[in-house]
Amino acid sequence: MMDTTRLGPNQRRALQLLQQSQAGLTRTELQTQLAIPDLRTMQTMLKALRHRGLIHIATWRYESAGASCPACRVFVYGPGKDAPRPVALGKEECRQRYRNKIGRKLYNRVGEARKKGATRIVIDGVTVWQKGMGFARVNKENRV
Repeated sequence: MMDTTRLGPNQRRALQLLQQSQAGLTRTELQTQLAIPDLRTMQTMLKALRHRGLIHIATWRYESAGASCPACRVFVYGPGKDAPRPVALGKEECRQRYRNKIGRKLYNRVGEARKKGATRIVIDGVTVWQKGMGFARVNKENRV
């Protein structure tokens, strides 16, 4: 039996959410569902729950396709051995993930335009890329 004495309301709610989730939840998903705006508070709470053996890291998941491509911990309820941290993705793999995220066709189009000296690319009245700013986030209905 796990020691759940002296847990705060957010810790109890986090444990309930993790019990209900079969696949586990990342810190970001837990933070959103608990409506905790402060990152440090969330990190401290998860660290305390892990230290008491109430949760553990089941796996790691890549949530973004940004330049750094950090892996996020996926927490599950119950004691267990933490999954080892994966090897960091290389630059080329991060670029590949980013290209796939924005679309190969659009990425190639921007590459060609940059070679010709373009500073902005507008498609159907929407700026999709601008020099110094990168790719703009567009609504799904405006997506190229």
